Amino acid sequence: MRFERVAIAAAMVMSLPIAQANELNIQWLGGPTMLIEFGNIQLLTDPMLGEGEKAYRMADPNEAFDLKQGPNVKDHARLAPLPDFDLQQVDAVLISHTHEDHFDQVARDILPKSLPVVIPESDIALMSSLKFSNSQALIWGDTWRLEDGSHKVTITAIPAYHTLAPAMESLLGHGNGYWMTFEQGDWRKSLYWSGDSFMTPELISTVRKLGQPDVFVPHVGRVGTTGPLGMISMGAQEVREAILQLQPGRTLPIHHSTYALYLEPVSVLVELANQSQLPVDVVSEGGVLTYR
Repeated sequence: MRFERVAIAAAMVMSLPIAQANELNIQWLGGPTMLIEFGNIQLLTDPMLGEGEKAYRMADPNEAFDLKQGPNVKDHARLAPLPDFDLQQVDAVLISHTHEDHFDQVARDILPKSLPVVIPESDIALMSSLKFSNSQALIWGDTWRLEDGSHKVTITAIPAYHTLAPAMESLLGHGNGYWMTFEQGDWRKSLYWSGDSFMTPELISTVRKLGQPDVFVPHVGRVGTTGPLGMISMGAQEVREAILQLQPGRTLPIHHSTYALYLEPVSVLVELANQSQLPVDVVSEGGVLTYR
């Protein structure tokens, strides 16, 4: 791991925060999208902001198609309403990768172009073409910090493996997972957000070097299992194994239920977690969890 590049940004938020001084609030907005609040700092992850029958447009990895000819690009419906939140209060956006089911057309259009957006280095050209002027491109090991008074957030990019099939890597590209630490005085919480990644032995080793996360946020849904790409997001069994290896304080699975793209219901993970007595938190779209 390399940590030599560090960028600093100051968060300026005028409205009263939802979170108290020593707590971390996470509101799940659906799909891969979270609103993370720490003091006055608000972070938005993988913004999926479209609604209705044509919420976003993307190839469907669950459909059968010829890899040489490419998949069928089509509209995808959002199955649950987008919860209300104030986009103007968001201080930074974190993007694991820029597939349209993680950064949809509406978000590309309506997000303020000057908003700090943390991205994988491979997405620099795309963000430039979309006129985003404050992209913070992180390679694996790079760190970016956000501060507001005594509240400090440190974000470190770590590997994300969208597939376990080497032949599919060039088609899917590489994204980031993010290890985040939230600090206020002597109070500290850590959060590991996996993005669309499988927990390879190399990744498990990387995460263990950073510590045991207080909150583990994996993507589930078993996307792609019916298509030629194969499985491109974890399912319940994979998440269960990851929890057993990482030993997080709590686990908050996201990337389920909101779109038909997700093939496995989150209830499968809930059942496995109950059987193994694993601390897993599941909420519906709009639900808020507080970690103290």
